[in-house]
Amino acid sequence: MTSLDGLHKPNFTKQLKAALQQNVTIKLLVALVDFDAAWEVRQFIERLARDDERFSHVRIITIAELYAQEAGLALSAEERHDLDLTAYDERVFADQQGQLRRYLDHGHLVAELQQLDDKTPMVLRQYHDDQLTQVDTYDLHGQVVGIAKVKAGVAQTSYLLNAQGDATLRLTRHQREVEHVYNLGADSAMIATEFSSAKEVAALNNMSKRKRDRTLANSVDHTEMITATETYYSVLVYATYHRFNDVFGFYQTVLDRFMTPQTQLYVDLAVNAVLSPQMPHQLIFNY
Repeated sequence: MTSLDGLHKPNFTKQLKAALQQNVTIKLLVALVDFDAAWEVRQFIERLARDDERFSHVRIITIAELYAQEAGLALSAEERHDLDLTAYDERVFADQQGQLRRYLDHGHLVAELQQLDDKTPMVLRQYHDDQLTQVDTYDLHGQVVGIAKVKAGVAQTSYLLNAQGDATLRLTRHQREVEHVYNLGADSAMIATEFSSAKEVAALNNMSKRKRDRTLANSVDHTEMITATETYYSVLVYATYHRFNDVFGFYQTVLDRFMTPQTQLYVDLAVNAVLSPQMPHQLIFNY
């Protein structure tokens, strides 16, 4: 599981239910860059289990569990930024999703603690000038296992913590410009799409608009090149200082812990193109 979008695909639940009918061991590896989203995965499976008890047999495994005993590096006080919540005014809200405790400093929001119940913290969100700056994720035992540093609403650097509270992994967000090439048939509906950042191939660019339109109308196919910004993550393993330039290379090493000749691996179709080259000898099924 690499994204919440994949979680909510109807085919995910369908494939999971089909596997449960085979009475085999099912492990759902939650490999989300946003550590706090693991709680949404748990709640999703719990909702399925209310209607079908078999879903309760799905073993949910997080990256934090796998790295709980790995060696790590102690974070500085600035990196950790541990808040003393007792220093602030507290307001408590409750709904069907659990409890939310807001902490205020002279009317300004300092933190929000999302709880499953009175004793089970889930996610602590920290704010500065009412802007989200850090997200702390807890495990089922109430220990912080993930810290994400947020800027402009997006996590830029995230730390995965071991059982001792040291950082075992550091995930860093990057962006790069990539070009996508689309070869479209003359009658393709996509031609009508407004490509705001698209550019014609060089030959078409040098034509007048009238000549270009006439050429495209009479051509068999049509080529569009679109420049887009792509987000990717690098991963640093503190135990070995091995650096993965792509998170999917890291995922491959994690999956290697589980794979046997009998194991069937299902991944979201959306990530198959980037994950399958990492595991060229592994048969991968999609949902």
